[in-house]
Amino acid sequence: MDRTIRTCEGRARPGLLRAAGLGAALPALALWLAFAQAAPASAAGRTGAAPSPPPPTTAWGAYLSALHASRRKDSGRASAYFETAAPEARNRLRFLILALRSHVLAGRMERATAAARKIAALSNGPTMARLVLALDAAKQGRFGAAQKHLDRIGHDNVMRLLLPLLRAWMAFGRHKDPDLALDEHRDLEEIVQFRPFRLLHRAYLLDVAGRPQRAAEAYAAVTTAPAIGSLRVTETRSNFLFRTGDAAAGLETIDRFLAVNPDSMTGRLLRARYETDAPVAPPVGSPADGAAEALLNVASALNLADRPEQALPLARLAVWMRPRDAASTFALGTVLDGDGRHRDAVAVFRSLESGSVYSWEARKSAAAALVELERYDESSAILEKMAAEMPGRFDALWLLGNVHRSQSAFAEAVVAYDRAYERIADIAPRHWNLLYARGIALERSGQWPRAERDFLRALKLNPGQPYVLNYLAYSWVDRGEQLERARAMLEEAVRKRPNDGYIVDSVGWVEYRLGNFEAAVRHLERATELRPHDPIINQHLGDAYWRAGRRHEARFQWRRALWLGPEEADRRTIEQRLREGLPSFRPAQRQ
Repeated sequence: MDRTIRTCEGRARPGLLRAAGLGAALPALALWLAFAQAAPASAAGRTGAAPSPPPPTTAWGAYLSALHASRRKDSGRASAYFETAAPEARNRLRFLILALRSHVLAGRMERATAAARKIAALSNGPTMARLVLALDAAKQGRFGAAQKHLDRIGHDNVMRLLLPLLRAWMAFGRHKDPDLALDEHRDLEEIVQFRPFRLLHRAYLLDVAGRPQRAAEAYAAVTTAPAIGSLRVTETRSNFLFRTGDAAAGLETIDRFLAVNPDSMTGRLLRARYETDAPVAPPVGSPADGAAEALLNVASALNLADRPEQALPLARLAVWMRPRDAASTFALGTVLDGDGRHRDAVAVFRSLESGSVYSWEARKSAAAALVELERYDESSAILEKMAAEMPGRFDALWLLGNVHRSQSAFAEAVVAYDRAYERIADIAPRHWNLLYARGIALERSGQWPRAERDFLRALKLNPGQPYVLNYLAYSWVDRGEQLERARAMLEEAVRKRPNDGYIVDSVGWVEYRLGNFEAAVRHLERATELRPHDPIINQHLGDAYWRAGRRHEARFQWRRALWLGPEEADRRTIEQRLREGLPSFRPAQRQ
């Protein structure tokens, strides 16, 4: 039976594999995970360019068009439409709140600030308006005014973390006393997950205040937090060490990161930069920079926690505060991509200068986002060029294989994966995912013996990996091979991923192939609850219903599978089932 790629990683877009080697040694807590990832970037990011003017329309039509564009996540067009809406609407609070969000999401901060001022004249809120006005005041050095706006924001949700960080920087801007500023962090001490944020911003404050000894102790404390291997912590501490004359310790800090993340191009370029005599600028040099860093950290936390819609306005504000900061620009592109705004993401990634230590990852990210736009040729061209530029690296070719796989060009994917594999001198446990990806492409292109070898080797490198267990076991079941071993593997996989619909489907399918139809129905019904829009899982449930004597339910399930848009070969199979039912069952032999 032809089938789609069946696992979370197998079905995910190629971009999920693009940063191999960059995320090692991160802790389990999602918030701290995101903080650890807050730093990727490349050079000067620019936001706020005016979108193309909308087509002519009536004033109230522009308002409706703005709402429609907002729902389609076209913030640039929504922002432009809001400007041409009816004059009587433009002074209404509800309208202004919607317009403000669109302006912020589009990076049109001059418009956003104007809208925020109107909102503040009409109401004490909302949070976004006060936040924009506080940041605008901070950019101008009016820290007292900024503090007054922050005082009118509630400590709800994400503001419980962000507000103490911002208040500390405003207090420092007013009084130049780091201890007085650090007192604003006291609310963060109660929450263990917020400790890394507090430690990092303590180090920044002492650094900016010119207290190098205390700053050195604070930066050292950051590295004792759970994300000692994170890129941002590595970048931050090594920067301080180089600026204070301890180059050897700075290089050692980067080398420790590379020992955990040996494939990190960003880490290697960071090391190469510090080996030159170029001047090193601090990542945070002023209270406004500190506010921008806080926005960046929290936006990245939200994005990694799979909340890009909340992360995006904060990422836009971070870039507004530091428009030439590479970390903020790359983070913005990442958030845009995660929120499905791929065209905007490509533009942001491409705005990063080639000389940045993060430009390699930016180019890979742009290539992955282009796949989402179905601009496959452009994506492949970028990756081929990257592979030619760095003949010793395999990651661009790995991503190229994913690009081909996303188009179901499995033979071409195998070629790309083979090229990537040939560039790896010593296969290590971290390379299991390349073998897994190549195994999928081999299996889908009819090269089963090689695929089986790749899956088995991936399991040797990463024993018990649930996605590999699932794919290999499902393939064996589909082929009528190794059924008892496959069942045991699937039981292990489902223990590790009990809510993964594809794995639960595989468990049901092995029961089906063994003739245990009631058990198959039970598992497959659960799988369709977990993955209700997957056509193959719905087809499997229809097959199990038919074998269990539930013919009407089977036909309903097959029709649903057709409605969900299966691949062409699967569509023909389902249509034949609807016409003819299923032939006599021949149970697979137990092996």
